[in-house]
Amino acid sequence: MVVYLSRVNARLDDVFDARLILEELVADLAPARLDEADMVELRALVERERQGDATDHRELHSLLAAATRNPALDLFVDIIHRVCGLYLEDATLVAGDVRDASVHAHARIAEAVMAGDEGLARRRMGRHLAAEADWLRGLRGSQQALVPRRVSLTGGGDKGAEVVAREVFEQVMVDGWPVGTLIGSEAELIDRYDVSRAVLREAVRLLEYHDIAAMRRGPGGGLFVSEPGLEAVTDSVALLLDRRGMGVANLAEVRTGIELAIVDRVIAGLDAEDEARLAAALEVERNAPDEDFLEVVGHDVHAVLAGLTGNPVLELVTLVLVRLSRLHQVTPSGHRPDAIIDEVTRAHGRIVEAIVAGDRDLARHRMRRHLEALAPFFG
Repeated sequence: MVVYLSRVNARLDDVFDARLILEELVADLAPARLDEADMVELRALVERERQGDATDHRELHSLLAAATRNPALDLFVDIIHRVCGLYLEDATLVAGDVRDASVHAHARIAEAVMAGDEGLARRRMGRHLAAEADWLRGLRGSQQALVPRRVSLTGGGDKGAEVVAREVFEQVMVDGWPVGTLIGSEAELIDRYDVSRAVLREAVRLLEYHDIAAMRRGPGGGLFVSEPGLEAVTDSVALLLDRRGMGVANLAEVRTGIELAIVDRVIAGLDAEDEARLAAALEVERNAPDEDFLEVVGHDVHAVLAGLTGNPVLELVTLVLVRLSRLHQVTPSGHRPDAIIDEVTRAHGRIVEAIVAGDRDLARHRMRRHLEALAPFFG
């Protein structure tokens, strides 16, 4: 996920926007799901932060995400916290007054969560994240683009191969090489990096695994810059969450939270080109053959809406949830595919109609009801 976000030039503001959505959702859910063991751990953490004994400012956020008992929130919050540090040249330099403000904010968030006050927890979390985003943007040494040399390309195997793969990745990113650019032939790369053929081929395996570059054999062959692999990333993360026990109820609550936030952002920035993309997506759904409805209807408009936010982090999270939906999708007995297609495409049309009209409340209402209506089709 981190490598993909680097390749598509995810900005610091994109990361914080997605983080705000996810962590406000955590603040909504954690108060009702916190058990006594969580409260003991939360109180102990607040005290350790107050005493200056806590070294990881992400710990409270991770604890609350885990308390939601939602594997997607747990994973995404962890990943986004790790990504935030990659925008800094030195992530360890935090001034004392900033640390004190964070400790105070964490204590107040924890207080609201333990009191079972979802609304207060959400407001305090939002203010805390907004303040942290402002601090990070203004910090000397921070930048809007990911720092390529801080991105890890681990994948097991030879450490020398990892060094070569990292150097190639940094060149692709720093020099802005477009997809299809020839990086070099196998012989040229062996000479350039002074490595054996075995080490180079292991490096190429890593680069291909992360969809950074791919080796073409034969005349005119060599190592070429690859298209960022969105589909491979979403499949991998969705399967990981499935193995972690991501249930239908977990999927419904996080997907609803994300997609309602997407509706807000699309309406705020909608233009004529966006309207045309939505109309085209609806047309694709209406003309999809019945046998393909599982692959198109019920998902395409959602993916287009995520793309219209212009936020690659938010789009990636959404597409992972869409992929998970497909993993769990079933057709209940007594439901005709043609009737399902009609119902879903009609719902999508009504959602798009409200978005184009700029009616935020109606669009959110229709999106929520639509996602609720899909519940019987996940098992």
